Amino acid sequence: MKQKYNVGIIGAGNISQLHISAYKKIPNVIVRSIADTNKNNLITTSKKWEIENIYDDYKKILDDPKIDIVEILTPHYLHSEMFIEAIDQKKHVSVQKPMAISNEECMSMINKSKSNKEIKSRIFDNFLYYPPYLKAKELISKGEIGDIKSIRLKSIIGDPNDKSNSLKLGLKDAGKNWRFDETLSGGGKVLFDYGYHIFSIAYDLLGDIKKISSFVDETVSKTGSKIDCPGIVMWDYGDGKHGSWDIVRSNEIDIKSDFFNEDEWYEITGTKGFIWVNRCSGNVLDTPALIIFNNGKSSKKKFSSNDLNWSSSFDYGIRNFVDSIENNFDSKLSPKEGKKVFDFCKSAKESSERGLSIVL
Repeated sequence: MKQKYNVGIIGAGNISQLHISAYKKIPNVIVRSIADTNKNNLITTSKKWEIENIYDDYKKILDDPKIDIVEILTPHYLHSEMFIEAIDQKKHVSVQKPMAISNEECMSMINKSKSNKEIKSRIFDNFLYYPPYLKAKELISKGEIGDIKSIRLKSIIGDPNDKSNSLKLGLKDAGKNWRFDETLSGGGKVLFDYGYHIFSIAYDLLGDIKKISSFVDETVSKTGSKIDCPGIVMWDYGDGKHGSWDIVRSNEIDIKSDFFNEDEWYEITGTKGFIWVNRCSGNVLDTPALIIFNNGKSSKKKFSSNDLNWSSSFDYGIRNFVDSIENNFDSKLSPKEGKKVFDFCKSAKESSERGLSIVL
């Protein structure tokens, strides 16, 4: 077992604060370097976290032989190139969701990951590591609600241009508007970017889908940016199993969150009962985070205050990636799994645009 792992962070924006914080909590990890073209974010982040090496060129991280792990936290259109270069430089690499912006980029990443099996790589979606979700999966694996029959997910989104929440992460979100340019983001701000979280859960719970249907409207924000919501997405896994995602946007609802102007909750129905996960990135619902109904009665699962903080999903997820390197297993999402979620996102958009069900 290696005693120390040196990490290089590519991207010093808001989300880097949660990643760096998580790495800093692992005893045998050192965050050695960080790179970003935004000088203000780079300097602010490096000082806050006492990171020794700072660069405006990410290639200097990849060229450093002391770097073992690379974390890519850049705009989506940069993911594929950086991911492939990191593997070429023999670095273990984790890239923030979504995977990439095109089928071709996704396949290049999959093929590159296969070419060097000694290097660990993944697409990171923190929702898969949120403690109430992990507990729900544990209960399901024990047969507490029988076989899953359906998944129903709900999202409430406030004004995405309201910076009051993102500022709590410590940085001004410079360059944020690239998310509304599909040539740079790869898809809609909701269905593709935010939706990657939702569809990761849907895929993680029940796997491949057979067919998807969606109706998604378009609204315009205060700054004129087009946002692909409200809407509803429905999908069929086959064998009588299905899922749905209801998306609502309102600037009039006070969304309680220490992070972003949104929240999610969902219901999992099994042949013997139900599980409700009642809050994720926010805490709009003033109820227990996880409730299970089985054997004719409901019970509430307790969590520590740390585990109920959305940032804990980054702590668990990043610890899992380091463990995967030390103990030689695949951390979610593998590039192949990441492509499945990518297809889920793209099919939802295609269905709405064409007004047709899409068969995968």
